[in-house]
Amino acid sequence: MRADAPVAKDHRPVYIQIAETLRARIVSGYYDDKIDGELKLAAQWQVSRRTIQQALEILVREGLLVRQHGMGTFINRKGVEKRYHAIASITESLVGQGLKPDYSVLESGPVAAGEQERRFFGLAGDAMVYRHKRLAVTGGKPLAVVSTSLNLGLLEGVELSALSGSLYRVLRERFGRTVVFADDKYMPVAADAEIASLLKLEEGAPVFLAVREGRDQTGAPLEVSRIVMLPVPLDISIRNVGFPAAEPDNRSPAAKEWTYTVGFGDFRRDGED
Repeated sequence: MRADAPVAKDHRPVYIQIAETLRARIVSGYYDDKIDGELKLAAQWQVSRRTIQQALEILVREGLLVRQHGMGTFINRKGVEKRYHAIASITESLVGQGLKPDYSVLESGPVAAGEQERRFFGLAGDAMVYRHKRLAVTGGKPLAVVSTSLNLGLLEGVELSALSGSLYRVLRERFGRTVVFADDKYMPVAADAEIASLLKLEEGAPVFLAVREGRDQTGAPLEVSRIVMLPVPLDISIRNVGFPAAEPDNRSPAAKEWTYTVGFGDFRRDGED
């Protein structure tokens, strides 16, 4: 069975598994406009053409694909846009502020999961996650420390030690995973010794912490990110994205995009007058 074939432990009908993978490809931008032909897809998964047709029919009914007789099957961009929206990473949001950060990798590889990762990913106490930690620099000055923990159960073979660009792009293009739902928290904190050293601040200086728990287009928990930024005013756009109606009712409903401004005033450590 090919690497992109459905995994053996999944006992659902094969055409449903294939539809799920194709859905992830469509949402992640894997296809530009037209998807692969039925015969090519059948060869990729080593299944019959009829199985591929059943998978495609699901996505046509969902409005993600449209068939054009004699020409093939194409992505319905309006349908995709209506059903799913990709969320920008926190660091990509910095670019939206007119900043152009460069990155140097501080840490990249499997580590023991922390309490937050175990809770969000549903992991056992001795489980591992993939930790990718970078220093963002703009204009030769440190801007932020970005630490992302990824769910290894969803990203077989992940290796990011040479990554210099967008992490979200790698997750989309290499693994077919797109963050479409995220809980973000933003708060002022005091820099600890490590952060102060990396950002060239005094220990205890005020910094801005953003924490994200992100899920992919299937609803699976994909990332826990922590970014510590210099205390500068930021305009932050946040989009809460709802899932398809078929998803469980405990998903957050879709919300309109909105913007607010975060300012920094006087900060004190806990216990200081």
